[in-house]
Amino acid sequence: MNHIYYPLSYKHSVNRWLVTDTFEEQKSFKPITMDFTGDLNRWLTDGFAIFENPNRKVFIDAEKKEKKEKKEKINLTDVYPGKSLTVGSTTNEWNLNFPWNNKKIEKSGFWQKPTLLKTWAVTNIRSTKLQKASFKLFTCGNVVLWINGEKALQFSPYTRNEEKSIQFEVTLQEGNNEFLVLFEDLAERDALYYFQLDYLGHDELEIVLPIGDADPNEIHLLEEALKNAYFPSDVVKSGDINLIFESPLMQEFNMECTLKTVWWGEKREFIRSVTPGSKSVVLGKAEDIGMANALLKLSIRYHSVVIQKDIFIQVYPESLVPANIPESILERKQQALSLIADYGNNNMHRAYALAKTGRQLELVESIVRDTLHVINERFDCSDFYFNQLFRFWIDFRNSQLFDDSFWEECKQAILNYRYWFDEPGDDVMWYFSENHALLFHTCEYLAGQLFPNERFSNANVLGEVHAEKAKSRLVHWFEKYNRELLAEWNSSYYIPINLMGFLALYDLVNDVELKNQAKKALDDTFRLMAINSYNGYLSCSQGRIYEKDLKGNYNNATTSLLWIAYGKGNLNNSTYAAVSLCVSDYQPPNYDAYMSLEPEESIIFKNHQGPENFVDLYTFKNSYGLLSSAVEYRPGHTGYSEHVIHSIVSPEGVIWINHPGEEAELGTGRPSFWAGNGILPKVDQYQDLAIVHYNINPLNDIAYTHAYFPIAAFEQTEITNNWIFGKIGDSYVALYAKNGIEQQTKGQNQNREFISRGRENIWIIRNSNVLQFADFSQFKESVLKAELIETSEEFKFTDPIHGMVQSSWQGPFIVDGEVQLNRNQKIEGVIEKWSLSRN
Repeated sequence: MNHIYYPLSYKHSVNRWLVTDTFEEQKSFKPITMDFTGDLNRWLTDGFAIFENPNRKVFIDAEKKEKKEKKEKINLTDVYPGKSLTVGSTTNEWNLNFPWNNKKIEKSGFWQKPTLLKTWAVTNIRSTKLQKASFKLFTCGNVVLWINGEKALQFSPYTRNEEKSIQFEVTLQEGNNEFLVLFEDLAERDALYYFQLDYLGHDELEIVLPIGDADPNEIHLLEEALKNAYFPSDVVKSGDINLIFESPLMQEFNMECTLKTVWWGEKREFIRSVTPGSKSVVLGKAEDIGMANALLKLSIRYHSVVIQKDIFIQVYPESLVPANIPESILERKQQALSLIADYGNNNMHRAYALAKTGRQLELVESIVRDTLHVINERFDCSDFYFNQLFRFWIDFRNSQLFDDSFWEECKQAILNYRYWFDEPGDDVMWYFSENHALLFHTCEYLAGQLFPNERFSNANVLGEVHAEKAKSRLVHWFEKYNRELLAEWNSSYYIPINLMGFLALYDLVNDVELKNQAKKALDDTFRLMAINSYNGYLSCSQGRIYEKDLKGNYNNATTSLLWIAYGKGNLNNSTYAAVSLCVSDYQPPNYDAYMSLEPEESIIFKNHQGPENFVDLYTFKNSYGLLSSAVEYRPGHTGYSEHVIHSIVSPEGVIWINHPGEEAELGTGRPSFWAGNGILPKVDQYQDLAIVHYNINPLNDIAYTHAYFPIAAFEQTEITNNWIFGKIGDSYVALYAKNGIEQQTKGQNQNREFISRGRENIWIIRNSNVLQFADFSQFKESVLKAELIETSEEFKFTDPIHGMVQSSWQGPFIVDGEVQLNRNQKIEGVIEKWSLSRN
């Protein structure tokens, strides 16, 4: 039996374990209703607990009663009877965990039904002497720990997606000490499912794990190879998708690849052979992979050990899209519908596009039946697809495309659905956000309108009652929207969800009031997108964002929507709202004045979104770039998925700063490594200049901030002192960190990530262009010569164009002697527009 060894020192996590697959058991509860009044968006700032599913309490009460029965003593044979502790030794495999900077032993994911999860993990901790040792345990669910067969701890917070911790002390024997963990939780849709064990002792320990006949040195080499593997760019638009090995291996191996479109795409699996000494491997051609913001899972099997790592890539094969952009919106709609029919993901929206264009009717029927299963099972986000079923029914029910039994299945799905949380159910559908609420109410109204005299089984009411209730709810939704716009402001992912609801109401409902409200909301949304986009790419401060949307401009749904509406951006295969827009007679207002700026023109847009002075937004753009921020948004507070500072000078030339919510590069946290902020900064912005202050709580584990600055996207870059400069065409950008900048030179973030250490820090982002500075060299020289002064009270920067800029954590923001007041703007906002002149 061979073993592999890892050091364990003070304040480091015990993150090397053998871990089983997760045992899953769907749980059924008594269907019950939920009762809630107030702001549905409160969970964004107050956490998930305020909307706790009542059935979760039933589950927790039962678990608390059962936990007394957890064994005080246990052997590994109690876990897998008759099986020895060897990685990969049985069909119930123990898998060696490779952390990739993740301190947690994590099995987080997404479950469409309430599901009980149970997972075992085991490790050995070697001590050179008999001693007391302190540890700290973190989890959301339930953790039971046995040490050397004796129960040492049971910790059962069962706080959904909200981490809790406990510190404890144990006795370590001289030699190996077996740590056996059972961790459990009830998964409800997105579930953070993990435990983390931190060592707080001061003596050096060692983690020891059995690995069968595998050579530990080879495992270390393979791990290092995948750790340092990277793509030259986060975007591939043609030709080979080439994975580079910083640490090539001297033996041949097969790499199993699973490509998944994040979040809802179909999986694609393939195997690539890597020859000895290879420094790269071609995973495929962009044209074969298709359009995708994709999560790529790489796996190498060595004896019984599987080494697996995730990596992100955006694939946008330009050859799939016609080169010429039609001038007419009607022609752009036709072109988009055709492309989605050919290349869209297999969801209800593509099924409609296929039926509308008369293609692959067998595939249409298959997709619709899969959608009916999702609806009947009440999967979370079923409302994202359900709304399109009504358009499908209205347009094709009286055609001869499908038989009566097919349509009866569609009808029964509509009649049996749970349309709101005040109806009985034991599902985990998420009702508590503005986008879901809109779609649930829209579906309820359309269902009642379609079948007014039919009885709906779940609520036990006639359709006309559903329509009445839905109208009241929609009127209230629009009243709130007209007062506040969106708590999930400018969200590239969630705006298309809202647009699906608006378009369904505008096109399909008979009620004139609702039609008019939907029309106004459509106009408002396209106005927001037009103002906050750069050349058709919605790339700005956003209330909820994911890494794939930050990096994936070519494939974002808003990109395609802006292309259809205005011929800017690019066409892609995104289905959300795009299919509905293509077949609707709705045409967005002419916002060319915001979309197409002359070289000398610049605009500033200040507006407010959300309830009770929730967020004040500032966007500056011209034909050379866009800089956008959430001004002074909850500085010092714990963040979620808010994106508060963003610069763009090209679809790939995007820059932002954040405090990581976790150190796992492609983890499941909200906030995550790149999306959101663990601790929110204070942002001050004036035109094309932003100053970002971080003051990170000492209790937060991550004592640095970092910037995404993709070197490969720029024609020229230069790193000088604490500054990074970039140039694309006539657009320039500069990035500064007071505490210095470290360029990441290893792994998937190399030449993209720039790290600045320290809890208190100040960053500057400065967009510029050829009208302000004659050339890139003059821009760099002028910025580098600019005076920087820091005192205990404030930070001063003498900008070459704007003069003295004074900013601090608590004080006012002053530019050239004038206090900048960027608060409490109206939701419609204030737009300033003027001409630039050369410096």
